[in-house]
Amino acid sequence: MKQKLMIRIVAVAVTTAMLLGAFQVSSVMATEGTADTNQQTGAASTETTEVNEYLGDMLTTNYTHVSAGYTAPVYKGESVVYPIDEIYQDGAELVEDTNGYDHQVVQVKIGDVINLVIDVEETAQYIIKFDYCSADSSVLPMEFMMKINGAYPFYECRRLLFESTWVYEGDTVIDRYGNEIVSVPDKLIQWESKYLMDASYRHSYALNLELEAGRNAIEIEATEGNFLLGDITLEAPVEIAEYTGSTTAEGDILIDPIQAEDFTNRNDSSIRATAEFDASLDPYKISDTVLNTVDSESYSKAGQKITYEFNVEEAGYYYIATNYRQSDKNDFPVFVDVAIDGTIPNTAFSSYPFTYTTKYKTATLEDENGDSLSVYLEAGTHTISLTLNNDNICHVLEEVDAIMSGVNDLALEITKVAGTNKEKYRDLDLEAYIPDLVERMEGWADELDALHESVKQYNPDVKKIAAFSSITIAADLIRELAAKPDEISYRVDELSANTSSVNQHLANLVDTLNSNDLSIDRIYLYQKDAKLPKSIGAFKRFIMSIERFASSFFDQAYSTSNVDEEHLQVWVNRPRQYLEIMQKMIDEQFTPETGIEVDLSIMPDQQKLILANASGDAPDIATGINYAIPFELAIRGAIADLTDFDGFQEVLNQYSPGLHIPATIDDGIYAVPETMNFWVFFYRTDIMDKLGLSVPDTMDDVINMLPELQMRGLNFYYPTAGMIAMRNFHGTTPLLFQSGATLYGTYAGNTTLNSEKAVEGFTLLTELFTIYNLDVDIPNFYQHFRNGDLPIGIGDYGVYNLLKNAAPEIANSWAIAAVPGIEQEDGTVLRYTAGGAESTVMFKSTDEREAQAWEFMKWWSSADVQAEYGQTLQISYGTEYIWHTANLEAFTELPWSTEDKQVILEQAGWILEAPRILGTYMLEREMSNAFNAIVVDGEQLRIRLDNAVKDIDRETERKLEEFGYIKDGVTVKEYVVPTIDIVNEILGNTE
Repeated sequence: MKQKLMIRIVAVAVTTAMLLGAFQVSSVMATEGTADTNQQTGAASTETTEVNEYLGDMLTTNYTHVSAGYTAPVYKGESVVYPIDEIYQDGAELVEDTNGYDHQVVQVKIGDVINLVIDVEETAQYIIKFDYCSADSSVLPMEFMMKINGAYPFYECRRLLFESTWVYEGDTVIDRYGNEIVSVPDKLIQWESKYLMDASYRHSYALNLELEAGRNAIEIEATEGNFLLGDITLEAPVEIAEYTGSTTAEGDILIDPIQAEDFTNRNDSSIRATAEFDASLDPYKISDTVLNTVDSESYSKAGQKITYEFNVEEAGYYYIATNYRQSDKNDFPVFVDVAIDGTIPNTAFSSYPFTYTTKYKTATLEDENGDSLSVYLEAGTHTISLTLNNDNICHVLEEVDAIMSGVNDLALEITKVAGTNKEKYRDLDLEAYIPDLVERMEGWADELDALHESVKQYNPDVKKIAAFSSITIAADLIRELAAKPDEISYRVDELSANTSSVNQHLANLVDTLNSNDLSIDRIYLYQKDAKLPKSIGAFKRFIMSIERFASSFFDQAYSTSNVDEEHLQVWVNRPRQYLEIMQKMIDEQFTPETGIEVDLSIMPDQQKLILANASGDAPDIATGINYAIPFELAIRGAIADLTDFDGFQEVLNQYSPGLHIPATIDDGIYAVPETMNFWVFFYRTDIMDKLGLSVPDTMDDVINMLPELQMRGLNFYYPTAGMIAMRNFHGTTPLLFQSGATLYGTYAGNTTLNSEKAVEGFTLLTELFTIYNLDVDIPNFYQHFRNGDLPIGIGDYGVYNLLKNAAPEIANSWAIAAVPGIEQEDGTVLRYTAGGAESTVMFKSTDEREAQAWEFMKWWSSADVQAEYGQTLQISYGTEYIWHTANLEAFTELPWSTEDKQVILEQAGWILEAPRILGTYMLEREMSNAFNAIVVDGEQLRIRLDNAVKDIDRETERKLEEFGYIKDGVTVKEYVVPTIDIVNEILGNTE
């Protein structure tokens, strides 16, 4: 489940009341033609410089920029080793090590700040190497920040990654259906060495440090992982041997082919094998699933390395060939460093291009002249490593970053001049205020064209490289806008705001270039006269495809139609890889412990569970279903009340009580939360620090800092703005609940959306947009936060996952905190947010069947099982698969950032979901409609809420009558609206 990001970059629009007067003046001056152009231009330039000061920090202090200014010579001497016990000053503790060191090492824990001092003999450029050993089993790589003499040498030192080696030495893992599944690798706890390198791996080589002769202080702050820090070494920068030609590999030896799915080791646990039904792969079976190639979705990021061990019986020269597919970058190669025994033989093996191909093909590594590349191998055991590399496109990525920053700045300048009124027929001479407008834009277009030209050397056979189509579109759009500068004031969104803007296209390009999806089936090492295995002929391939097609009708793994009715039936609303891990845990743990057999099936459609129950086809348990669905099933009598089972309080008290509200009817609870969609406050630490702003504790704090942000073209994101089609409860209820409001009275039919506290909360919600000038529609907070124009905002698990996995350039430049709330009269701050995600329910059945189902639900929801599942999922498939379990105890054991877990757990205590009752859909819809009517259409708030309440109560009454609570206009039974107090009473939390 790889995240394929669609990036939308929105321009900064300064529309605060504080600046409104300036905008009006600008409009008048533009109309009358009396502006002091120099003064106006100077003001705009000042503002832009100020914005660049913090938004452009990454661009002006990155390694490329800083190293270009080095004046010291490159060090040429011998390596200088600094024993860690001699240079250590303070910040942690020295401990004895039994794994290879003959002296003490530093034991580093998350949050430690280690101070070291080294004496450097001569002023020069060095590369620095660290010895380290992981001290825990976390799937996350170790991370730290490094300062030299009190400052970061360059931006990349804010985040340094130190990976572990992952191996798997067990047998092939087979599931119950006879199919191979991904195995869980083991982390080697051993001493490793790594040079100072860019964590994003735009640069694949060690980064040079310019050090002055004398004492140099090194400060290391550990931000992730517990590890031992060993010796530090300064060395001369390594130069790869120049390629001078290839020696013919005489002979007829073909070394046993290396099956690429059988890694000896890799530096990322998520790099995995996958099964493809392609007859050109080996191994291949028509019916059973066999892992037979490297999963390109897992082997995609620059810096990822896979290593294979092989044996050479006879010394000599050998060619290297691979059977691979690289279909992600159309018309453009993926670059790979090929190393033998840990060393790249020569420059021909560095950044070697794996060309675009939609089908698997076997290709021998060749030089520019088409001569096969050879390596000399002595008899014995060797290794070959393949590391994804972005060196050849680093300049493109960095230049595009700079242009995107410039486009954002220009959009800000234009908004400052023209205001937010994008009137098409308004007469505004924009060049009078921004004299270099056209020149700047045409310069960007020329730069983009030059970047495109610079990479054509990698595929000179095509006129335009398809993978770079976005750069061409962006350049053409810039020229189109520059050709009619007077129109730009009302077309400013085409620079960086809308989904087809210049920056949108450039962001798409960055995503494309960062994705290096590469599938490898086999690796061959052979000599000139050896015969490589022939590919399967077209006719045989056709026959095998027909056989595979026929076999697919009988492949019913994890299908609802392939079950044993004697077994417990569990439908899972998740992709197959989730089920494979879950089924394996069930077969190895739950069934042996309880004797209960369980069949997992992929859920056909969670929206059809009600129909499945009506037709008698419902499972015993459904899990992974949307948190709002249990109410719909429970009100129709389809699922069991979990409070009828022994130990229900122990099970349900593992979760935040507010998560149970949507599944509560009367005094029963009908679902167990499985995952939570937490909401937290995101903030850019770099921008906040430079502005001297503190993390807001309350919404008043947020409002008070808005002028400081908005005068610089920045703003705050509130999640209602990200809900374009429907402003759901997650965006509309938090401020109401923080104001002390409820949505209903004690009983259904009494909607309190127009109560004083609700009006107070809804007023604050809408005034954020109507008075305090937050943007109403922001499709993608992630991208704006990444760019820096929305440096603070409230986001959910999805935003967190994206920032962790798809924004490496701002890692260690952002953090999370508890959601700013509303301060009460007693000084407490209410921070209520939503948090519902997926749930587990039990369908009604026989007593025996329900007893078995309850045993399974207890097991599956337990802290130990949830923690193990989350760890296994992330180790096997990577950090994109972070498991956001709702079990609070299990959450503490998951491989998440330690600091982030503390914040999330604190905020989880404030989860308060809206109650689900008959007709709640109308309440959610009307709250969304009211928001739009007030914020977008300018309607009066109280009138709109009063009308909404009438419609909601009318619909609620109709539903109450439908379900028998009202008959002939008379209330037969009151429907009690669930509250947090009712939930706590059910769970025995009455103190």
